[in-house]
Amino acid sequence: MTVHIEFDPDRRFTDLFEMQWGRLVSGERVLRRTARTPEANRLVHAEVNAGNLVWALGDTMYPLQLCRVVEHDLTAERPHVTTTYRGVPVAGQPGAPLPETLLTIFADLLVAIRTLAKAGLTHGAILPEYVLWDGAHAQLVNLGQAVAVGEPARAVLDPRWLPPAGPDGLRLAAEAHDVYQAGMVVYCIALQAGPATAAEARAELARGGGSALSALLEGVFADDPRDRPDPHTLLRRVEEARYEPVWQSADPADATTATIKIPQQYSPAPLPPAVARATVPLSPARDEFRRLVEAKRRYRDERAAPRAVAWRYARGLLDVLWHSRDDLSSKVWLGVAGVVVIGLPALLIILIVTQLGGSK
Repeated sequence: MTVHIEFDPDRRFTDLFEMQWGRLVSGERVLRRTARTPEANRLVHAEVNAGNLVWALGDTMYPLQLCRVVEHDLTAERPHVTTTYRGVPVAGQPGAPLPETLLTIFADLLVAIRTLAKAGLTHGAILPEYVLWDGAHAQLVNLGQAVAVGEPARAVLDPRWLPPAGPDGLRLAAEAHDVYQAGMVVYCIALQAGPATAAEARAELARGGGSALSALLEGVFADDPRDRPDPHTLLRRVEEARYEPVWQSADPADATTATIKIPQQYSPAPLPPAVARATVPLSPARDEFRRLVEAKRRYRDERAAPRAVAWRYARGLLDVLWHSRDDLSSKVWLGVAGVVVIGLPALLIILIVTQLGGSK
């Protein structure tokens, strides 16, 4: 099936790609990248493969937090791939974002990371230029660097964006590495600073010990990936931070930004119509957290009252059997059968107890 896309006349060229923005019939923005080199060709194939693996997750809806492959041509002389591109990169945006915005960006990145992990993939290059923001949600793009969990990472990045290597000097792809890079993105946009090494980031957060940012990113920059919190744990932290009364800067001595009130509800600035059509209700992470809490409550209720559950089942079964009989004789036989089913085990227990007592 051919996808109808209206492309903008302007094109942009990089060392690897020819890029052209466009719009679907639904109004959603897309980006087509056409390979110009063999390396770009490999990246296009990798992006299509990653998108297919996420689509193949039968029990998972394709998340809005990940770019989606709209169409591609891998057999052309110059292969290309077109993906959704919702918002603008958070890189280079002036001023520090509102706390609610920062929390939403982090939560959306964690949802994207967890979805890729379910498909057996890691992104490997979560940088501010690949994190888009449309005023309501973040979207992670550029899946061309994605590799399978356990494989050597391919992305060539500034060393400060890379998590510490293992004792053997290798840096194998893992969900914990994506968590590290997502945390570094939050660190950079919250402090309006560039990336740092793991040790530098830990030291900077320690200076603001007790602040919301320090609590949110605790353990994210650990040297050992096993010591880093998983996305599920971090999503719980995000939900808890949404209800904190204040957000403190990393440096409490900075009187101008030491305390920023968090609004109860954040209303983003009005978006252009094209972008507004692509947005969805706020915080899927919050909905997921509430579903988990409700599921846990139901589980505890069932565990607390197993006999009540069994009694309701027996009563319901008896009610169905009784009302399925029209004549009196059938109901009498049903009553007799019930007495036998209930009385026979009781009689056997009495006989066994009597025999055991007599043997003594």
